[in-house]
Amino acid sequence: MDNSSQLAGLEAAESKIIEYLKKIVGGAPKPDDSLAVLGVDSVAMAELTFELEKQFSIQIDDDILDVDTIRELTHYVLLRQKQ
Repeated sequence: MDNSSQLAGLEAAESKIIEYLKKIVGGAPKPDDSLAVLGVDSVAMAELTFELEKQFSIQIDDDILDVDTIRELTHYVLLRQKQ
């Protein structure tokens, strides 16, 4: 995959994640926003995990707990898609 395709995939994934987060936390989340600061607690993270698995056809494990920002979450999702 070339760089422009990778960038497009990154932007599309990030956009989907941000749109979902808008629904559960409100406001206008930005890629560098911390999930904890946005108010993503353990219940919201469980819902988010389910949604990510469904939307991106991936399997998420406990490593997701190491993710802090939306941008890191996007990279996590994209790495899972390659597995």
